[in-house]
Amino acid sequence: MNKAKIIISSNSGFCFGVKRALGIARRVLRKHGTIYSFGPIIHNPQVVNGFSGKGLKIIKTLKEIKSKKRYLLIPSHGISPDALRGKNISRIDTTCPFVSRVQKIVKDLREKGYFIIIVGDRKHPEVKGLVGMAGKNSCCVLADKKEAKRFNLKPKKAALISQTTATLANFKEILSEIGKKNFMELISFNTVCKNTIDRQKEAASIAEKVDAMIIIGGKNSANTSKLARTCKMVNKNTYHIESGRDLKLKFLKDKKNIGIATGASTPPYAIDEVVNEIRRFDN
Repeated sequence: MNKAKIIISSNSGFCFGVKRALGIARRVLRKHGTIYSFGPIIHNPQVVNGFSGKGLKIIKTLKEIKSKKRYLLIPSHGISPDALRGKNISRIDTTCPFVSRVQKIVKDLREKGYFIIIVGDRKHPEVKGLVGMAGKNSCCVLADKKEAKRFNLKPKKAALISQTTATLANFKEILSEIGKKNFMELISFNTVCKNTIDRQKEAASIAEKVDAMIIIGGKNSANTSKLARTCKMVNKNTYHIESGRDLKLKFLKDKKNIGIATGASTPPYAIDEVVNEIRRFDN
């Protein structure tokens, strides 16, 4: 292939919440040597593997904790309060402040008697945490416009919020559908993270201008997957990869302009790896 022009999104690399979480984890690991994390601290396998080598133990249940010190790290996307209620364990909270803000909104809405509609992925840890905050009988999760159309509950007071890594377009579509349900009272909070919105906007803008768009980030990362879907809507030649090792020459054949964007939990060095791999194909 001829030497390609590469355009890298200025909103690439770690977001504020991820940087903060990893910084806390590094400090605690230096102090205690071994700590447990209730699920991966962030959704990037390469970064998590690196931290595992430094003593971070990923667990799914508290029964897996073997150390008497019992230090438990709460990941950046937060967890349900039910998971730790009544447990005698030292907690290291790395929950992203923007996620914590949404949790507080949910707590306040629950106390005021609102039925809470959460826009997001019901399998995602952040959403599971919000459901735990709201109470399973006082909330529901809607993934898309189709689910919003099928929503047929009739609470007197309803409130709509969003997973922080949802797409703004999806939130607006669901709000439009829910607004047709004739509740006595409906309020909404756009709780999509501004960094998520900025990433999606810039990546989509780049995708419109290039022959191929590469999205770098964990396959288990919600915001990265949604970033890839957003770009694919404007450029069918959009590829979601985790690292430079996943890049194949057939992706880039005859591509003169290549765009790159990353999820919020993708390390900066992953961009360098992909650029170096592209240049290797150039030669």
